[in-house]
Amino acid sequence: MNVLGPNGNPCVTFGGDRAWRQRVLGDIVCSFQWIHHPDIDPEAPHPCMCLYPANRRMDTGAYVIPQRNAFHYVDNRGNPTPQLLGTAFKAAATLNFDRNDRSAITKLIDIIIQGLPDLIDMPSDQDGALEVARPTLGIEARASINGRTIQEQVL
Repeated sequence: MNVLGPNGNPCVTFGGDRAWRQRVLGDIVCSFQWIHHPDIDPEAPHPCMCLYPANRRMDTGAYVIPQRNAFHYVDNRGNPTPQLLGTAFKAAATLNFDRNDRSAITKLIDIIIQGLPDLIDMPSDQDGALEVARPTLGIEARASINGRTIQEQVL
């Protein structure tokens, strides 16, 4: 699933070859992958659990749980926290489910709890094979002599 930016280009690609691991529960996909987040680290991608509808619809989004926030959803005994219920309601709204649909809320709670061990086990660093070249804004200029690059710059 691609999420399109304001210019119509994909900002994030969910699932498929970009995922470290993926599972489907009914009509919800839980994909584990690395997402660039400028507030966390503008250079390196961060491991995340990404929830999105299995059937793409234009009026839905994706709900992302970063690895560093995994401890908010279960206590040290593995029991759900009150924050997990709030997160399930937020995720339901983002995925365009009715917030009063108990089945959808229960399904989201289940998929988050089932996915937390994978999120915690997920490597912090993205495998090089999963990296996507980020577009460069501007013009790349390279000066070379006899095939040896002496300077590179983005103008």
